[in-house]
Amino acid sequence: MEVKIIFAENEKFFGLAVNEGIHMPLDKNSTYCLDLREYHSGNQASSVLLSNKGRYVYSNEPFKLMANNGEIILTGKDIVVKQNGNTLKSAYQGLVKDFYKNDHKTPNLLMFEKPQYNTWIEMGYDCTQEKVLKYAHDIINNNYPAGVLMIDDCWCKDYGVFEFDKEKFPNAKEMVDELHKLGFVVMLWITPFISSDSVTFRQIENSDILFKTKDGQSAISHWWNGYSCVLDLTKKSARDFLKSKLDYLQKTYNIDGFKLDAADPEYYHDFFEFNDINKSFQAYEYAKFGENYEFSELRVAFNNNLKGVAHRLRDKNHSWDYDGLNTLIVDGIMEGLLGYPYFCPDMIGGGMLLDFIRSDFVFDQDLYVRYAQTSSLLPMMQFSLLPYKVLDERHQQIVLNAIKTHQKYSKTIIDLAKQAAKDGQMIVRSLNYVFAKDEYIDIKDQFMLGDDIMVAPVISKSNTRKVVIPEGTWIDDEGKTYQEGIYEMNIPLERLAIFTRKKD
Repeated sequence: MEVKIIFAENEKFFGLAVNEGIHMPLDKNSTYCLDLREYHSGNQASSVLLSNKGRYVYSNEPFKLMANNGEIILTGKDIVVKQNGNTLKSAYQGLVKDFYKNDHKTPNLLMFEKPQYNTWIEMGYDCTQEKVLKYAHDIINNNYPAGVLMIDDCWCKDYGVFEFDKEKFPNAKEMVDELHKLGFVVMLWITPFISSDSVTFRQIENSDILFKTKDGQSAISHWWNGYSCVLDLTKKSARDFLKSKLDYLQKTYNIDGFKLDAADPEYYHDFFEFNDINKSFQAYEYAKFGENYEFSELRVAFNNNLKGVAHRLRDKNHSWDYDGLNTLIVDGIMEGLLGYPYFCPDMIGGGMLLDFIRSDFVFDQDLYVRYAQTSSLLPMMQFSLLPYKVLDERHQQIVLNAIKTHQKYSKTIIDLAKQAAKDGQMIVRSLNYVFAKDEYIDIKDQFMLGDDIMVAPVISKSNTRKVVIPEGTWIDDEGKTYQEGIYEMNIPLERLAIFTRKKD
């Protein structure tokens, strides 16, 4: 079916995919195209649109969107367009009432309370037991709090072999026990890919749990780590197989949870046989699978709205303005609008490994600090490249202060997470969502933590920025009082500007 939407006066739309936040909102002058049937922009997606004039769109199936000449054309199945009130908030509330199923528990609250650490940027593909233990001990010895520790890529010999590589991890159980004693929760990185010459592949090649080509052969996907077969998670038998393997890891090594990566539709090529199911549903089933675990994190999902798993923004660059720090707030706001309230804003300083190993790469201490400050009032904080290894004393102290800020506001964040589990309300909100003023619709460098705390991080190299103060009386982190207006502020590197609404 094809649905045409004509923009109303001053109407703007958000939606589709989290990583498209920098391109939102769409307005009557937009020229834009995205086909969710083929591509999710490397992050969570929902076949959803919401406007600041109360209109919302939903489909159980992925659709294609084309915006041009003052209209939006949607191509797909069972597309529903409805009206609820005349604001972005009322549109979202209509979606929650009509289509989102708010039937979940929150992720484990420790994920909001304590920092997370990931071995990816620190170790890349060379992850070992010795390095992981040193990484953890260094965190504690440098006075950083223990939290979640994620062991990322290459802990196993081949993809799909759900066993520690004995050469790299000679006593994994002992390692996990030691990490637990240090106060860490331990998660493992998992994908649905199965190396095509692995022992696992030989065991399951003739089963029905791998994707097949249209002529019945095992289908090989070209993904970022090479060429692999893929578990067909649209089948219960494949999900049961994966569950049995992860259960084994939990029982044998006391693993607490899993970072579930991949399932992006672009890795399932045209020669894959999907039996009339769109390949986006691989991402749906994968994210749904994550609900089995108290600690789980996903970078991809499709229409898994209001479920109790953590969602991570896709890997960001170590950059101020090239898919880096400039995208954390806008993508974080999109997470909430698309129904993913419990999100982590990627690794502080950037999580794109290839960015860090470029021949012309230059590390920027100020950028790392501003990443940490922005993340500190988002639902979760995650490190990989450890601050004390790359920062001088001044910059490291600022990052430690950012962690303290996150811990100071963790009760507020946790209360908002619990609220999300009850009524679907997101944790991070845009100014337009809370105050329903058209002039706030394009603000991309401020956000609301709930309805009464506003955060205005510095996300550019300059320490000077404009801050929009909404209606009411607001008190900043230095005790100054502000009324509604636009203020030019000097915000030095040591400061994160936080404004709290004064109660009457």
